[in-house]
Amino acid sequence: NRPDKRNAISHVVFQEIQECFDRIDECRHTRAVVLSGEGTVFSAGLDFTDMYTVMSAGVEGLTGDGKAAKESVDVARKGKVIRKVAHLWQNSLTTIAECQQPVVAAVNGPCIGAGLEVAIACDIRHCSSDAYFSIREVKIGMAADIGSLQRVPKIMGNDSLVRELAFTGRNLNATDALTHGLVSKVLPTGAETVESALELAKVIAGNSPVAVQGTKAGLNYSRDHTVQEGLEFMAVWNQAMIQSDDLIKAAMATATRATEPPVFNDF
Repeated sequence: NRPDKRNAISHVVFQEIQECFDRIDECRHTRAVVLSGEGTVFSAGLDFTDMYTVMSAGVEGLTGDGKAAKESVDVARKGKVIRKVAHLWQNSLTTIAECQQPVVAAVNGPCIGAGLEVAIACDIRHCSSDAYFSIREVKIGMAADIGSLQRVPKIMGNDSLVRELAFTGRNLNATDALTHGLVSKVLPTGAETVESALELAKVIAGNSPVAVQGTKAGLNYSRDHTVQEGLEFMAVWNQAMIQSDDLIKAAMATATRATEPPVFNDF
Protein backbone atom coordinates (compact mmCIF):
# COMPACT_ATOMS: atom_id res chain seq x y z
CA ASN A 1 0.00 0.00 0.00
CA ARG A 2 2.61 2.54 -1.18
CA PRO A 3 1.27 3.65 -4.57
CA ASP A 4 3.38 6.83 -4.48
CA LYS A 5 6.45 4.56 -4.37
CA ARG A 6 5.01 2.07 -6.90
CA ASN A 7 4.53 -0.27 -3.94
CA ALA A 8 8.28 -0.60 -3.42
CA ILE A 9 8.90 -2.93 -0.49
CA SER A 10 10.68 -1.42 2.51
CA HIS A 11 11.97 -3.09 5.67
CA VAL A 12 8.82 -1.95 7.47
CA VAL A 13 6.64 -3.51 4.75
CA PHE A 14 8.46 -6.83 5.19
CA GLN A 15 7.79 -6.62 8.93
CA GLU A 16 4.13 -5.80 8.32
CA ILE A 17 3.74 -8.73 5.92
CA GLN A 18 5.08 -11.10 8.55
CA GLU A 19 2.91 -9.66 11.32
CA CYS A 20 -0.18 -9.73 9.09
CA PHE A 21 0.23 -13.32 7.96
CA ASP A 22 1.13 -14.51 11.44
CA ARG A 23 -2.23 -13.12 12.58
CA ILE A 24 -4.09 -14.59 9.59
CA ASP A 25 -2.53 -17.99 10.23
CA GLU A 26 -3.97 -17.97 13.75
CA CYS A 27 -7.39 -16.61 12.74
CA ARG A 28 -9.97 -19.41 12.74
CA HIS A 29 -12.48 -17.24 10.87
CA THR A 30 -10.27 -16.63 7.81
CA ARG A 31 -10.75 -19.16 5.01
CA ALA A 32 -8.78 -17.59 2.12
CA VAL A 33 -6.69 -14.47 1.47
CA VAL A 34 -6.27 -12.11 -1.50
CA LEU A 35 -3.08 -10.06 -1.83
CA SER A 36 -2.84 -7.19 -4.33
CA GLY A 37 -1.02 -3.90 -4.82
CA GLU A 38 -2.62 -0.49 -4.35
CA GLY A 39 -2.85 1.44 -7.62
CA THR A 40 -1.70 0.24 -11.04
CA VAL A 41 1.54 -1.50 -10.01
CA PHE A 42 1.71 -4.71 -7.99
CA SER A 43 5.23 -3.88 -6.83
CA ALA A 44 8.30 -2.23 -8.33
CA GLY A 45 10.49 -4.33 -6.05
CA LEU A 46 12.79 -3.49 -3.20
CA ASP A 47 13.04 0.06 -1.83
CA PHE A 48 16.80 0.45 -2.23
CA THR A 49 17.04 3.76 -0.38
CA ASP A 50 15.42 2.11 2.59
CA MET A 51 17.64 -0.97 2.22
CA TYR A 52 20.77 1.19 2.44
CA THR A 53 19.39 2.95 5.51
CA VAL A 54 18.61 -0.35 7.24
CA MET A 55 22.03 -1.83 6.44
CA SER A 56 23.81 1.33 7.61
CA ALA A 57 21.82 1.37 10.83
CA GLY A 58 22.81 -2.23 11.44
CA VAL A 59 26.50 -1.43 11.00
CA GLU A 60 26.21 1.61 13.27
CA GLY A 61 24.65 -0.66 15.86
CA LEU A 62 27.96 -2.53 16.03
CA THR A 63 30.17 0.50 16.70
CA GLY A 64 28.11 3.63 17.19
CA ASP A 65 27.67 6.64 14.90
CA GLY A 66 30.36 8.30 12.87
CA LYS A 67 32.20 7.69 9.61
CA ALA A 68 35.38 6.49 11.29
CA ALA A 69 33.43 4.02 13.40
CA LYS A 70 31.63 2.57 10.38
CA GLU A 71 34.86 2.29 8.42
CA SER A 72 36.39 0.32 11.29
CA VAL A 73 33.85 -2.50 10.85
CA ASP A 74 35.36 -5.32 8.81
CA VAL A 75 33.76 -7.31 6.00
CA ALA A 76 32.81 -10.26 8.20
CA ARG A 77 30.86 -8.09 10.64
CA LYS A 78 29.17 -6.11 7.88
CA GLY A 79 28.31 -9.39 6.23
CA LYS A 80 26.68 -10.66 9.39
CA VAL A 81 24.38 -7.62 9.40
CA ILE A 82 23.42 -8.22 5.76
CA ARG A 83 22.75 -11.90 6.46
CA LYS A 84 20.51 -11.05 9.41
CA VAL A 85 18.44 -8.62 7.33
CA ALA A 86 18.19 -11.13 4.46
CA HIS A 87 16.89 -13.78 6.86
CA LEU A 88 14.29 -11.37 8.21
CA TRP A 89 13.02 -10.65 4.69
CA GLN A 90 13.10 -14.32 3.69
CA ASN A 91 11.13 -15.28 6.80
CA SER A 92 8.59 -12.56 6.05
CA LEU A 93 7.71 -14.11 2.69
CA THR A 94 7.83 -17.63 4.08
CA THR A 95 4.92 -16.67 6.35
CA ILE A 96 2.85 -16.21 3.17
CA ALA A 97 3.89 -19.59 1.76
CA GLU A 98 3.30 -21.37 5.07
CA CYS A 99 0.06 -19.60 5.98
CA GLN A 100 -2.52 -22.35 6.61
CA GLN A 101 -5.11 -20.61 4.43
CA PRO A 102 -4.71 -20.39 0.64
CA VAL A 103 -3.38 -17.03 -0.58
CA VAL A 104 -4.36 -15.69 -4.01
CA ALA A 105 -2.16 -12.98 -5.54
CA ALA A 106 -3.98 -10.44 -7.71
CA VAL A 107 -1.07 -9.13 -9.76
CA ASN A 108 -2.65 -5.92 -10.98
CA GLY A 109 0.36 -4.54 -12.84
CA PRO A 110 4.16 -4.81 -13.07
CA CYS A 111 5.68 -7.33 -10.65
CA ILE A 112 9.41 -6.82 -10.30
CA GLY A 113 12.18 -8.21 -8.11
CA ALA A 114 10.99 -8.45 -4.51
CA GLY A 115 7.44 -7.94 -5.80
CA LEU A 116 7.77 -11.16 -7.79
CA GLU A 117 9.06 -12.87 -4.67
CA VAL A 118 5.91 -11.83 -2.82
CA ALA A 119 3.69 -13.12 -5.63
CA ILE A 120 5.40 -16.50 -5.91
CA ALA A 121 5.06 -17.07 -2.17
CA CYS A 122 1.29 -17.10 -2.77
CA ASP A 123 -0.56 -20.28 -3.74
CA ILE A 124 -2.32 -18.95 -6.84
CA ARG A 125 -1.66 -15.98 -9.12
CA HIS A 126 -4.06 -14.10 -11.39
CA CYS A 127 -2.68 -11.14 -13.33
CA SER A 128 -3.80 -8.27 -15.54
CA SER A 129 -2.92 -8.23 -19.23
CA ASP A 130 -0.48 -5.35 -18.71
CA ALA A 131 1.39 -7.15 -15.92
CA TYR A 132 4.92 -8.36 -16.43
CA PHE A 133 7.31 -10.26 -14.20
CA SER A 134 11.04 -9.87 -13.72
CA ILE A 135 13.79 -11.44 -11.64
CA ARG A 136 15.40 -8.01 -11.75
CA GLU A 137 18.16 -8.42 -9.16
CA VAL A 138 20.84 -9.35 -11.72
CA LYS A 139 20.34 -5.93 -13.33
CA ILE A 140 21.45 -4.22 -10.13
CA GLY A 141 24.49 -6.39 -9.56
CA MET A 142 23.22 -8.99 -7.11
CA ALA A 143 21.75 -12.48 -7.06
CA ALA A 144 18.12 -12.76 -5.93
CA ASP A 145 18.11 -13.97 -2.33
CA ILE A 146 14.57 -13.92 -0.96
CA GLY A 147 12.78 -16.55 -3.00
CA SER A 148 12.91 -16.26 -6.80
CA LEU A 149 15.73 -18.74 -7.36
CA GLN A 150 14.08 -21.27 -5.07
CA ARG A 151 10.37 -20.93 -5.90
CA VAL A 152 10.20 -19.96 -9.58
CA PRO A 153 11.85 -23.20 -10.83
CA LYS A 154 9.32 -25.27 -8.87
CA ILE A 155 6.40 -23.23 -10.18
CA MET A 156 7.35 -23.00 -13.86
CA GLY A 157 9.29 -26.22 -14.34
CA ASN A 158 11.11 -24.96 -17.46
CA ASP A 159 14.69 -24.80 -16.19
CA SER A 160 16.04 -23.25 -19.38
CA LEU A 161 13.53 -20.39 -19.30
CA VAL A 162 13.97 -19.81 -15.57
CA ARG A 163 17.72 -19.49 -16.01
CA GLU A 164 17.24 -17.16 -18.98
CA LEU A 165 15.00 -14.91 -16.90
CA ALA A 166 17.34 -15.01 -13.90
CA PHE A 167 20.53 -14.39 -15.93
CA THR A 168 19.08 -11.54 -18.04
CA GLY A 169 16.55 -9.84 -15.75
CA ARG A 170 14.24 -9.44 -18.74
CA ASN A 171 10.48 -9.07 -18.46
CA LEU A 172 8.08 -11.99 -18.85
CA ASN A 173 4.74 -10.72 -20.16
CA ALA A 174 1.34 -11.88 -18.96
CA THR A 175 0.70 -14.16 -21.95
CA ASP A 176 4.00 -15.97 -21.51
CA ALA A 177 3.49 -16.11 -17.74
CA LEU A 178 0.22 -17.95 -18.37
CA THR A 179 1.77 -20.25 -20.97
CA HIS A 180 4.58 -21.28 -18.63
CA GLY A 181 2.47 -21.69 -15.51
CA LEU A 182 3.55 -18.68 -13.48
CA VAL A 183 -0.08 -17.50 -13.39
CA SER A 184 -3.33 -19.40 -13.89
CA LYS A 185 -5.48 -16.60 -15.30
CA VAL A 186 -5.04 -13.30 -17.18
CA LEU A 187 -7.67 -10.56 -16.94
CA PRO A 188 -8.05 -7.43 -19.09
CA THR A 189 -7.56 -4.90 -16.27
CA GLY A 190 -6.18 -4.60 -12.77
CA ALA A 191 -9.63 -4.10 -11.30
CA GLU A 192 -10.92 -7.25 -13.00
CA THR A 193 -7.87 -9.13 -11.73
CA VAL A 194 -8.67 -8.21 -8.13
CA GLU A 195 -12.33 -9.12 -8.65
CA SER A 196 -11.35 -12.48 -10.16
CA ALA A 197 -9.09 -13.23 -7.20
CA LEU A 198 -11.84 -12.29 -4.75
CA GLU A 199 -14.35 -14.54 -6.52
CA LEU A 200 -11.90 -17.43 -6.42
CA ALA A 201 -11.25 -16.81 -2.72
CA LYS A 202 -15.01 -16.96 -2.08
CA VAL A 203 -15.22 -20.33 -3.82
CA ILE A 204 -12.32 -21.67 -1.76
CA ALA A 205 -13.83 -20.24 1.43
CA GLY A 206 -17.06 -22.13 0.75
CA ASN A 207 -15.30 -25.47 1.10
CA SER A 208 -14.45 -27.23 4.34
CA PRO A 209 -11.54 -25.41 6.01
CA VAL A 210 -10.33 -28.76 7.32
CA ALA A 211 -10.16 -30.08 3.76
CA VAL A 212 -8.67 -26.92 2.26
CA GLN A 213 -5.96 -26.51 4.89
CA GLY A 214 -5.14 -30.21 4.69
CA THR A 215 -4.87 -29.97 0.92
CA LYS A 216 -2.48 -27.02 1.15
CA ALA A 217 -0.37 -28.79 3.78
CA GLY A 218 -0.23 -31.89 1.59
CA LEU A 219 0.72 -29.96 -1.55
CA ASN A 220 3.45 -28.02 0.24
CA TYR A 221 4.91 -31.12 1.86
CA SER A 222 4.75 -33.24 -1.29
CA ARG A 223 6.46 -30.54 -3.37
CA ASP A 224 9.65 -31.00 -1.33
CA HIS A 225 9.48 -34.77 -0.66
CA THR A 226 9.16 -38.05 -2.52
CA VAL A 227 5.79 -39.40 -3.61
CA GLN A 228 5.93 -42.09 -0.92
CA GLU A 229 6.75 -39.55 1.79
CA GLY A 230 3.89 -37.36 0.60
CA LEU A 231 1.47 -40.28 0.71
CA GLU A 232 2.50 -41.15 4.25
CA PHE A 233 2.13 -37.50 5.30
CA MET A 234 -1.46 -37.44 4.04
CA ALA A 235 -2.27 -40.80 5.64
CA VAL A 236 -1.15 -39.45 9.01
CA TRP A 237 -2.98 -36.15 8.42
CA ASN A 238 -6.26 -37.81 7.49
CA GLN A 239 -6.23 -40.35 10.29
CA ALA A 240 -7.32 -37.44 12.46
CA MET A 241 -8.81 -34.88 10.11
CA ILE A 242 -11.06 -37.25 8.16
CA GLN A 243 -13.03 -37.78 11.37
CA SER A 244 -14.33 -34.18 11.34
CA ASP A 245 -18.01 -33.32 10.86
CA ASP A 246 -17.08 -31.59 7.61
CA LEU A 247 -16.82 -34.88 5.73
CA ILE A 248 -20.34 -35.90 6.71
CA LYS A 249 -21.78 -32.46 5.89
CA ALA A 250 -20.12 -32.32 2.47
CA ALA A 251 -21.03 -35.91 1.60
CA MET A 252 -24.67 -35.39 2.58
CA ALA A 253 -24.93 -32.19 0.56
CA THR A 254 -23.54 -33.98 -2.49
CA ALA A 255 -25.68 -37.09 -2.06
CA THR A 256 -28.92 -35.14 -1.58
CA ARG A 257 -28.06 -32.53 -4.23
CA ALA A 258 -28.78 -29.85 -1.67
CA THR A 259 -29.63 -26.43 -3.11
CA GLU A 260 -27.78 -24.67 -0.29
CA PRO A 261 -24.08 -25.32 0.36
CA PRO A 262 -23.15 -26.89 3.69
CA VAL A 263 -22.07 -24.58 6.50
CA PHE A 264 -18.73 -25.52 8.02
CA ASN A 265 -17.50 -24.47 11.44
CA ASP A 266 -14.35 -22.38 11.76
CA PHE A 267 -11.10 -24.31 12.03
